[in-house]
Amino acid sequence: MNEINILENQLKRMRSMNKFYHLQFLNDVRFYFAISIIALIISFNNEKVLYLLPLIALLGSVILSFHAYFLIFSRNYSEYLEKKINKLSDTEIFITHKLENSYFFPIQDKKIVVAKIGKEFSWFSFVTLFITFYGLFLYAYSVYEIVSTLENINYLMFIIVLTIITFLVGYWWFIKNVGESRLRSIYDE
Repeated sequence: MNEINILENQLKRMRSMNKFYHLQFLNDVRFYFAISIIALIISFNNEKVLYLLPLIALLGSVILSFHAYFLIFSRNYSEYLEKKINKLSDTEIFITHKLENSYFFPIQDKKIVVAKIGKEFSWFSFVTLFITFYGLFLYAYSVYEIVSTLENINYLMFIIVLTIITFLVGYWWFIKNVGESRLRSIYDE
């Protein structure tokens, strides 16, 4: 088996991984949206359900970011493989990475998880930010309601600490670009 065949097999694996995590992401968006709407409606008659909403919003954001984590990895590795195959074959036969960078978001650029702000802003970026702001609104609304009926300060403190930890780790990994810089360090070897 020659090097190009091995690389093509890896590329197929990365593309199937990308497909799987896109499908999983969309399934989880639907699930968290449905569960949040149901909990929100129930909370109008039972205020105790409000205590679930911050957890639903936080868990949803972590799970969806987890899928983004794999999507970013598979897009990065797919681009690397396509460029390497093109170079070895002395052709531009694989252009999917170029299409993805133009149509979705440039994988190598700084972004907010998978949302590119600026001239490369896309529908993909809008949907990402829309889902993010839906979760933020759900979280903020429920925390505001919990604070206004404060019955359990320990729960509120737990939510605040969990939120801070989640935000800091997400910022460190995605916004500071630690994860993608780890990938680049391997590619640059």
